[in-house]
Amino acid sequence: MKASRICQVACALFMSASLSAAEIDTQLKPLAFDADIAWQQFALPNVTIRNFSESSSEVWQYVDIRLVRQISYNVARLLYKDMSVAPQLPEIEIILEDMKGVAYKEGDFNGAKIHISAQYLAKFAEGKSQQALYDELIGVLYHEIAHAYQFDDNNYKEIGPVIEGIADVVRMKAGYVDPGFRKPGGNFDSGYKTTAFFIHWLEATGYPHLLVDLNGQLDPNDDKQWSWQTFSEHSGIDLSLSWKAYQSQL
Repeated sequence: MKASRICQVACALFMSASLSAAEIDTQLKPLAFDADIAWQQFALPNVTIRNFSESSSEVWQYVDIRLVRQISYNVARLLYKDMSVAPQLPEIEIILEDMKGVAYKEGDFNGAKIHISAQYLAKFAEGKSQQALYDELIGVLYHEIAHAYQFDDNNYKEIGPVIEGIADVVRMKAGYVDPGFRKPGGNFDSGYKTTAFFIHWLEATGYPHLLVDLNGQLDPNDDKQWSWQTFSEHSGIDLSLSWKAYQSQL
């Protein structure tokens, strides 16, 4: 049952501010959600953290069970309005390993594994502070955990760009995307941050719950095949005109 009075509550279920000897602030950036007592019953996953890399990043020591569960809660709150439709994953495994790329998720709502590249973290760290590296790691975790919780229409092959865009909107709302990535060019269906910035802009210009609505449109059990055309028809957004308007403000 929802609380009768709508208010804002901070999402600090588990994390508390802390500074390491190197003065790394490991507190997650604050988020606020509408109060809803039902979310107190949201089941968080069992978390396993593994390190298979021969050259572990120093910031990896701050990745613990509380952190992953807090991010999982935040992701679910960002993607779903009602707890009753949000998937409650029984387990998430976070793995640091030697591999190419940045990270990837495997599994489904019955359990997910998230693989993160130690090589990517090492390359990102060059010339940057430990705080910047830590924030990048948290951003990657937000993006990949979003993949673990989001709907995908069981059709990544054809609609991958919007799925990646949604995950980056989650990362953006959590505060772990540099606004400097926002630049002209591309298209609304380019995916990742290009699509994410556009969705975020649409939310700010008249569609405040678009992320939740868009994720809901990708429910694989609704017997509807998602496309940008169905998105436009459902939301009443003229994508061509809106994209031009968005680009004109960059």
